[in-house]
Amino acid sequence: MTDAPDHAARDALLDAALDLAAEHGWRSVSAADVVSRAGSDLKALGGCGPFRARLLGALAERTDRKMRDGLDDDARDTSLPVRDRLFEALMARLDALSEHRAGTLAMLRGVPFDPPSAVAAIPLLGRSMARTLQAVGESPLPPFGPLKVKGLSWVWLATLRAWTKDDSSDMSVTMKALDTALARAEEAANSFLPGGRRRASPSAPEG
Repeated sequence: MTDAPDHAARDALLDAALDLAAEHGWRSVSAADVVSRAGSDLKALGGCGPFRARLLGALAERTDRKMRDGLDDDARDTSLPVRDRLFEALMARLDALSEHRAGTLAMLRGVPFDPPSAVAAIPLLGRSMARTLQAVGESPLPPFGPLKVKGLSWVWLATLRAWTKDDSSDMSVTMKALDTALARAEEAANSFLPGGRRRASPSAPEG
């Protein structure tokens, strides 16, 4: 329980950063403004390096944590199709991002134009997708894990693009995009991974 105050202070910093991003854009988010808005010590953020890159890493870790916390027993049941489990996990990630949708959208728009953030985003994406696989009982380790991480990264990015444009109340557009991307990734996995055809999800189209 000794780390609870640190979690609270970090969350305050991250919430303030997202609020400021929504108001002024990601590249305008500064350490001084975040500390002033949050009323928390910057040391709670942790990490090292450029400030917004550190923010990005902390935001990714928080999303990973909320994703894991949001999963039910079915999402961890390896007897169920992996496609179904990954659908639940990625939707749990989106639920976490939706808590600060405006700030997250500003961050996604700004990261490609902020070199330190853009450089940090690449390994963070792979790490988060590896953690997503682990959360549903799939290994991200060699020999086939790295391929799964790359495939899931493509699925996640395709889904994020749909989410940024989805103004439906039930995220129906996003869910359709996610289901389509997972189906394509599954088809590719069935073609390239040994035994893939035998492991195909029962929900996958038969042809």
